[in-house]
Amino acid sequence: MAVGVGLAWGAATSGLQTVLPWPFAGLANAVGPWVAPAFVVGALGRRPWAAALAGVLVCFGEVAGYYVTSDLRGFGVNPFWVVLWAGTGVLGGPVLGLAGWAWRRAASLRLAALGAALLGGVFLAEGAVTYAYYLGYVGDAVVFCTLGALLVAVLGATAGAARSARARGVGAAAAWLLLVLPLGVAGELVLHSVLS
Repeated sequence: MAVGVGLAWGAATSGLQTVLPWPFAGLANAVGPWVAPAFVVGALGRRPWAAALAGVLVCFGEVAGYYVTSDLRGFGVNPFWVVLWAGTGVLGGPVLGLAGWAWRRAASLRLAALGAALLGGVFLAEGAVTYAYYLGYVGDAVVFCTLGALLVAVLGATAGAARSARARGVGAAAAWLLLVLPLGVAGELVLHSVLS
């Protein structure tokens, strides 16, 4: 299932890049939307190791789906980019797969809230660093930061361990941003140094 989800989302993002209007076009060509399926599939896993593995498989499927679809659409495929994005899937896939598992299945509110903060934090960091700082695309930055904040709030409130304490779940997820955001910003900066 994880590979199928990845293949479908990778193929969809190749096509969506040419049809999404401003300021939503960035959603088809960004890290946050690519790791979100790893989170979702990880949330379906029953065991942490299975969620981590599923996260990697989703990311590998996305890379394959994206580049096969792009090739079929007549765009060249550079092996460097395939290897680079597959490598980032090895790093980000298990983290977001585990985040999804923790959000849904962890008994501890702290751990469940960390899962919520990780997914929202990816969108927040990408909005601030990639779209606001590097590209200067204010509209895209607002979209990503708004989605990130909404993800933290909604996922924090709906975490499995927060069923009886929705407000505490939101507060715990927001508190985790003190750790998650600096790490996300650092990751974005490293990624941009590799890409340039």
